[in-house]
Amino acid sequence: MAKLSIDTKHPRFPVAPDLYGLFFEDINRAGDGGLYPEMLRNRSFEDSIPPEDCTMEENDFAFTNDSGWRDIFNHGEGLTRWIRDNHTAYTPIPAWYVEGGASIALNYKDTLNQKRRVSLDVCFGTGFVFNDGFAGVAIDAGKAYNFYMFAKNVEGSGVLSVSLEDREGKVYDKKQFTLSRTGFVRYDAVFVGTEKRPDCRLVLRGDGKVRLGFMSLMPADTYNGHGLRTDIVEFYKGINPRFLRFPGGCVVEGFTYQTMQYFRNIVGPVWERPSHLLLWHYRTTNGLGFHEFMQLCEDIGVEPLYVCNAGIVCQGRSRDYLKGEALIDMLDDAIAAIEYATAPADTKYGAMRAAAGHPEPFGLKYIEIGNENGGPVYFERYKLFYETLKAKYPDMIFVANTHVENEGLETDIVDEHFYSDVNFFAEHLNHYDNYDRKGPGIFVGELAVNVGDNGKLRAAISEAMFFVGMERNQDIVRLASYAPLTQNVAYPAWFPNLVAFNHYITYGIPSYYIWKLFGKYRGSEVVPITEETSLVTRPAKGMPSMQGTYGLKFRNPTYNGAPIEPTHELLGYVEKDGDGWTTRKGDDTQAPARMLARFGMADQVAIVLGDDEETKGGVFEVEVLAEEGKTVAIGAYSSRGARSFFDDGEEREHKDWEYRFVHPYRWVIENGESRILDSRRALTEAVPVKLKMGEYNTLRYEADGEVLKVYLNGELVQQAHLPTRQKTAASATTSESEVIVKIVNFSPDPEDVEITLDCPVEDGYTLAYLAGDGDAMNDENNPENVHDVVTACTGASEAFTFHAPANSANVLILKKK
Repeated sequence: MAKLSIDTKHPRFPVAPDLYGLFFEDINRAGDGGLYPEMLRNRSFEDSIPPEDCTMEENDFAFTNDSGWRDIFNHGEGLTRWIRDNHTAYTPIPAWYVEGGASIALNYKDTLNQKRRVSLDVCFGTGFVFNDGFAGVAIDAGKAYNFYMFAKNVEGSGVLSVSLEDREGKVYDKKQFTLSRTGFVRYDAVFVGTEKRPDCRLVLRGDGKVRLGFMSLMPADTYNGHGLRTDIVEFYKGINPRFLRFPGGCVVEGFTYQTMQYFRNIVGPVWERPSHLLLWHYRTTNGLGFHEFMQLCEDIGVEPLYVCNAGIVCQGRSRDYLKGEALIDMLDDAIAAIEYATAPADTKYGAMRAAAGHPEPFGLKYIEIGNENGGPVYFERYKLFYETLKAKYPDMIFVANTHVENEGLETDIVDEHFYSDVNFFAEHLNHYDNYDRKGPGIFVGELAVNVGDNGKLRAAISEAMFFVGMERNQDIVRLASYAPLTQNVAYPAWFPNLVAFNHYITYGIPSYYIWKLFGKYRGSEVVPITEETSLVTRPAKGMPSMQGTYGLKFRNPTYNGAPIEPTHELLGYVEKDGDGWTTRKGDDTQAPARMLARFGMADQVAIVLGDDEETKGGVFEVEVLAEEGKTVAIGAYSSRGARSFFDDGEEREHKDWEYRFVHPYRWVIENGESRILDSRRALTEAVPVKLKMGEYNTLRYEADGEVLKVYLNGELVQQAHLPTRQKTAASATTSESEVIVKIVNFSPDPEDVEITLDCPVEDGYTLAYLAGDGDAMNDENNPENVHDVVTACTGASEAFTFHAPANSANVLILKKK
C-alpha cells in the first residue's frame, strides 16, 4: 500500500496560471484541409513546383538540399504511403485530373498576382477537369459550402459549370458562371450538400480555354464564423488550455533560405499569401496564418505564444543562417508581427489588422526566439533579437531555445523538449526538483512518448507521471505543451498526435485525456506532500556486446558458461583473428558520422554476441587485449529497442539491427577509470582501475535484472542498480474551498493509497480519472475507446484509502468543510 500525507496549511507557491497549453505546427496536413478546412487540395496549383536550391532526383521522387538533407517529394504529392494508402492516381499537377479530351498545364507568365507563382490553364475539348480534395471532397446533407475562384476566359464562350459530383457522375449541386476576358475576376457561389458523401470531387466543365488563378471551397459553418473547423477547435478547447504556441516547430526555420518562415508571408488576403513548401513533405497555401492564429487564441481564451525565426535555417537539416541585412530584415519581420498583434489601428500594422476585420489589438504575451536552435550561431542571434525586442516590448515574456543563461545571456523562460519512451517519463518524475530557483522559468514546449507504446494508454500514464513532477515544481515550470497536436488520418507524417481527424469526426488519443484532466483541475496553490510508494526496476533483456575503441581484440567469450560468437555488427565490423576476433571501424551505412561525433562515439564499436534476445540476466565473461589509448568496454542487456513512427518511415532503408535502437548498459574502462553507464549516462561514479597493458584481461559481468556487477581479472570493481521508478506518484493543490489530489499509478496492478490530510473534508467528493488496458488506443472506428470519466464518490475524510486502478491517472476533488 502507498501512503500520501498532504499539508494544506503551508502552501509552497501559487500554481503556474498558464501551465497547460497547445502547440500547433503544420504537420500531417493539419492546416489546409484540417484546422483550416479548405476542401480543395493544391488550390493554388503550385504543389508540383520543386524547391529552389535543391537537387531533384529522377522523376522528382525526392530532393536534397545543399547540406545533404533529403525529403520525399513525389512531384508534390508528398510521402509514398500517402499515395498508396489514399489510392492517389498519378497526375502531373497534384489533385487536379482530366478526363475525356481535356488538358491542363501550369502557366508561369500570367498569374493572379505577384505572390502567385503559377496559374492553371484548362482546355476542355470534349472532356472535363476535377479536383479530388484531401482524399476526397466530403459533403454532408444540408451543409453549405462557400466557393470562390479567380478566373478568366481565354477562348471560347467562357461559360463554366462547377459541380459537386461523386465518382459515378452523380451531381449533388451545380453552379454556372460566364467568365470575363478582361482579366482575373473573382466569382463566388454557395454549394449545398444533399447527401453525406466522403468521396466527391469538384468538377469543372466548359468549352474552349479558361485560366484559373486561385480557387477555394470551404464549409460555411466555422468556429465563431472565423474560418476554422469547429470540431477541431472544440477539441483544442476541451483540454482547458492557457496558451497556444504557433507556427512551429521546424516549419518556422525551413530547410533552405527560401523556406524560412516570415510573418509577412502569412498575413493579408489568402490568395495573396505565398505558398510555403514545408519540411513535413507538402506545400501549404498559408490560409492558416498569423491573423487566424491570433483570432483563434482570442476565440478560445488563451494567450498567444508566437515563435519567430531567429535567422537560422533548421539546424537539424541545414547549416545556413542569415547575416547582415538579411538578419536585420528577419528581426524587423518579428517586430512587424508584434506590431500587428498589439499596435493601434491607426498604425501601419494595426491598420492591416483592422482591414482583416479586427480593429482592436489582440495582445501578445509570449515570444519565442527560434525553435530548437543552439550553439554560438544561435547565441549571437538570440542576443540581438532579445535585446532589441525586450527594449521595445519590456512587458513581454521571452522564451529561449536552450539555457542561454549559461552563456551569460538573459531570458525569461527556456524551452525544453522531450521525446522518448515510457521509461523516460516515468523515471523523470523528479526531473525539475533540483533546478536553480534563481534561473529562468521552464517551458516544456514539446513532450510525448513517441517510441514503443506511442499512442497507447500506457504512454499517456507515463506522461502523467512526468506531469506530476511538473505540478510539484510550478514555481519554475511555467508552460507545457504536447507535440505534435493534430493529424489528418489520411496523411500521417508523425505519430502519435494529440488530436486526429478525418472528414467527419475528430478524436483524441489517450494522452489527450491526460491533458484534459490535468488542465481542468488546477487549484490555486501547490502544497507539500509526503509519499511512500514501492520502487519498480526498469525491465531489461538482451545479450552481451563488445564495446570500445575500434581495433579492440577479444577472445573466449562465454555466456552462462557456454561459448558465444558475434552475431550483429551495430557499429564497426568484426573479423576472426586466430583464436579470437578483431574489430575495425564502421561506416555511414551503420550510423551517420554526425550522430556518432555528437555522442563521442566516432571511434567506437558495438558488436552483439549470442542470439537469446529475451534473456533477462546471466553471466558474461570475455578476454580483452588492453592497449594504450584504447577504450575497453562491454555491454549488458543488448536488445533491439522500440522505434518511432518517424524512424520507421518507409522512405528510408532499415536494418533488422541498428546501433541507434540498441541501448545496453555499458561498463567502460577509459583513462584508468571505470564507470557503468545507462545510454551514456553514468549510473556510478568513476573509480580507478588498472588494466594489464599488452595482455589479455578477463572482463566479467553478472546481471540478475536488478543489479549489474562487473569484475576485472576476478576482482569486483563496481556494481549498479538498474534504474527504478515509483509505482505511484502524487501532487496536491488547494483552493479556498477544495483540495485537489492527483494520483498516478503507472503499473499493471491496482494500488491502494492511504491518504492523510491536515484539514477536514466532506465525505462526498468528485473523481475524474483515466484507466484501463495499457495497450488500449483510440482510432477512427473506436474514437472513445479510451476516455476520461467523472463520477461522484463517497468515503473521503482526514484519513481514508483510495483504490488507484491499474494504468490510471486520478484526480480527487475534495471539498473542505
